[in-house]
Amino acid sequence: MNKRTKWKYLFLLIKAVVIASAVMFAGCTTGVSDKPNIVIIYADDLDFSHLGCYGGNFLSPNIDNLARGGARFDHYYASSPVCTASRYNLLTGRFAARCLDLERQFPAGDAALIRWNTFLTEGEITVAHTLKDAGYVTGIVGKYHLYDNESEQTQLPPNADPGDPEVKRIISENYHAAQKKIRAIAGFDYAESIYANNLHALGLPASMQVHNMEWITSGALNFIVQNKEKPFFLYMATTIPHGPSPIASMQSDPRITPAGTLQEPPVVQPKRPSVFERVKNAGLPDNASHITWLDDAIGAVYKKLSDLDLLENTLIILASDHGGEKGKMTCYEGGARAPAIAYWKNHIMAGTVIDEIAANIDIVPTILDLGNIQKPAAVKLDGLSLWPLLQAKQSDLREELYLEVTYTRGIVTDEWKYIAVRFPKDVAEKLASENGLKFNQEGQPVITDVVAGEVRARYGVARDYPGYYDSDQLYHLNMDPDEQENLAFDPRYLSKLNELKLKLKEFSRDLPHAFGEFKE
Repeated sequence: MNKRTKWKYLFLLIKAVVIASAVMFAGCTTGVSDKPNIVIIYADDLDFSHLGCYGGNFLSPNIDNLARGGARFDHYYASSPVCTASRYNLLTGRFAARCLDLERQFPAGDAALIRWNTFLTEGEITVAHTLKDAGYVTGIVGKYHLYDNESEQTQLPPNADPGDPEVKRIISENYHAAQKKIRAIAGFDYAESIYANNLHALGLPASMQVHNMEWITSGALNFIVQNKEKPFFLYMATTIPHGPSPIASMQSDPRITPAGTLQEPPVVQPKRPSVFERVKNAGLPDNASHITWLDDAIGAVYKKLSDLDLLENTLIILASDHGGEKGKMTCYEGGARAPAIAYWKNHIMAGTVIDEIAANIDIVPTILDLGNIQKPAAVKLDGLSLWPLLQAKQSDLREELYLEVTYTRGIVTDEWKYIAVRFPKDVAEKLASENGLKFNQEGQPVITDVVAGEVRARYGVARDYPGYYDSDQLYHLNMDPDEQENLAFDPRYLSKLNELKLKLKEFSRDLPHAFGEFKE
């Protein structure tokens, strides 16, 4: 038993005693409602460094209060750490490799490229479908990013005049088409304040490509009020802190939305000038204000639930779609590991810290567990319920987690990370031809920047991770949390390498696509 494991069991013993005391002396409610409300807040590119509860130097009091009043996950991962694939994980409880649309895009006998292409299509079962069948009303606000909206919308030129009647008509048509698509495919009853994609991909004039956090919050609050007497599931997917600059958006017209320009801005959270003022008074720079803008939105949702006396019957989960600082769209810790918090008044013990490996694929099984809802017989769930961990009734959820994105697949444990890079046959043949080319993890030839003397990979990850171009990578996370020393070619670690390769082979066995020697 290693030192971390010893401490883990000691912590669980102490936590169990404290929970028992809380129940005995404080009358803490521990029973679970038959149909608790579920609110999932999924932030875009939110990083540990953005949140005070994780040691970040930002003003995030509402998020920090959720962490203090509930559970903070310290080893939570996005199984596929990039926008679309992560959202697929979240809403289906499945690995992105199971996406039906990937089977259309790539032959099963070769590796599949996983990035912004894991679209939901007709026939895919989401948690919204399942909850609706169980008597829930389901709603989505914010960023969807799970279909190819660009091929279905009318594209306006960047310099189009938002005041032109024809431009207004096209914006409205694009927006309502997105709402209709989301309701039809993803299973939501309510789809308002929708961003079908990232701002640059919405077909809007350049002047309208701005974030509007208040508009998303307004849609969320309206849904809660409308359904306060029913069991509900709300998926609130924010567009920030993802680019373009949220700070510039905070300085823009607050009436601008992808649905057009509103008559009046939503008044649902503190006004934007007050955000800058509070951040300044906290001794922080203006460019930290977007996190407080996001935090205000979460505070508004919490307050509405409190005002309606719904907190004791509502599980709130806040998570990021992936890490935000470095490593996005890779299996490295900087991309795959992300902040996550679970709050449920009088059901999750305040101040809980969960050090076990958890993931976004676990959220659907957790929701079904809480509602005592059976998954559809035809659905394969890859996640596990987090509820035993949240109740301190179980010490371990899993020994390892499978990760996948681009042409990489990985295994992460408490102490180790193995990453395999395996390209499809056509790219592998080019690599073998000794033509001097390198390929990034998306299978694209890299571009040498002569001026900087660097080899480019998306988001600068090759600079951050020295082993980026190695086909096999092994990292000891306890000793090397930043994954700077690849141990895969060190004979002293051969047995560990082979052990994790075998684990990857086991996960690959029932997935649709081949991946090098791991599924032959």
